[in-house]
Amino acid sequence: MKALNKINLKIFSALLLLAGILASCGIDDNVNNSPNAINEENIKSAEGIKALTVALQTAVADFYSGDRSRVTSIWTQQMCAPDGLGRSQPVAWNSYAMEEDGPVNDMWLIAYRGIRIANDIIKYTPEVSFGTETDKYRSTFLGIAKTYKGLMLAELAAFYGSIPIEIKGLEAPKFVKQRDAYNEAIKLFDEAIEHFKNTTDLEQDLNYGGDGAKWTAAVNSLKARYYLHLSDYAKALAAAQSGIQAKGEGNDLFGPYFEQAGQYSPWGHWSLTEAGEPIRGEKTLVDLLKAEAGDSRLAEYFKSNDAGNYWGYAQFEEATNPAESNTELIVSMNKYAGYGVWFPLISRDETLLIMAECKERTGGDGSGELNVIRTQAGLANYTGNDKIGEILKQKFIQLFLEGQAYHDMRRTKTLPNGEVPIRWSYPISEKNANPNVPKDADNLIEIWSK
Repeated sequence: MKALNKINLKIFSALLLLAGILASCGIDDNVNNSPNAINEENIKSAEGIKALTVALQTAVADFYSGDRSRVTSIWTQQMCAPDGLGRSQPVAWNSYAMEEDGPVNDMWLIAYRGIRIANDIIKYTPEVSFGTETDKYRSTFLGIAKTYKGLMLAELAAFYGSIPIEIKGLEAPKFVKQRDAYNEAIKLFDEAIEHFKNTTDLEQDLNYGGDGAKWTAAVNSLKARYYLHLSDYAKALAAAQSGIQAKGEGNDLFGPYFEQAGQYSPWGHWSLTEAGEPIRGEKTLVDLLKAEAGDSRLAEYFKSNDAGNYWGYAQFEEATNPAESNTELIVSMNKYAGYGVWFPLISRDETLLIMAECKERTGGDGSGELNVIRTQAGLANYTGNDKIGEILKQKFIQLFLEGQAYHDMRRTKTLPNGEVPIRWSYPISEKNANPNVPKDADNLIEIWSK
């Protein structure tokens, strides 16, 4: 992605600096009156809302492509952490370790920090004047904020189950049921679609530049994803049919990253900064990519060894070749391995695969959408007898590292190992601060635990 042509570099640098302040753990006295309240006078202005919007995009990017992506990529056997490559933390994820102060805590904090930013945009935007096109600016900012808030709430519900959806000052927030959290997210998406009927050009929108039609398609794709989580296949299909249909840059929704220090992507950091690149391709995924000759995603996702061979590390099954147990011969990351590589939040490819599955589950034929994905990967049309299985397999491969495979596997009861947790534990930070936190239990994931 090359988004810097959409936004003046000088403006971008200033806004991203403020974004870093708002999204970090530190408190800047020029921005905040106290650790619990961002200074309203600094953000209740046109420039303040613009800065918050950039901050929101960076917060959502780190939420979506950070711990949730790394851990679930290992739990679904896309990636693994071989012993001896420099970090004990990801090695523990191989055995499904779930600590209260690890990734479950980090992801929770990043998400609710992002939700706080979205709430501030939603709260203050109606009070701010943006000049001659105030109504259009307000509508654009509100649509963006509600879209990202809905995405974060839905993903939190997917991982933790019962979550807070409303925060009032310093009151300890109450938790709602998982299904109610999903419904709140879908309500926000519907409101966002209404806002996107009246938009204006917006350089702080790093994806679509304020294009209401592209935002509307992206929001419908998100609705389709979360109706699919709920196994409401008819509604998921209807939303997907109004979702992202066009292929290529400028249509999918991404989390932004850049080459400057402090703006690196999480996967770029783990690939380029961590000694030994401690997370590598696992045998399960690599073998799937090698199963049909000509699959272009093998070289897209991974770098071969010096001999030109692609071996996944046999972390979860027996090695069939000695190279699969040799860390010097296994694949390393190629896709998403750069500091400034943007990470997809929702895409046309995911939309097509949702359509394919939902058509099959509601009496239709998903062959067309399935074969679009296969064709662009260099494969022939599917001719087998297990079309839904093939759709889910292609989705597992196509949405590389995006975390949706974990949700699909819980929904379809196909997790690769009975030891994989079906929900994430509540984090220590929330347990220490909020007496309303429920006791950890699988039935909090009411949609998939029954």
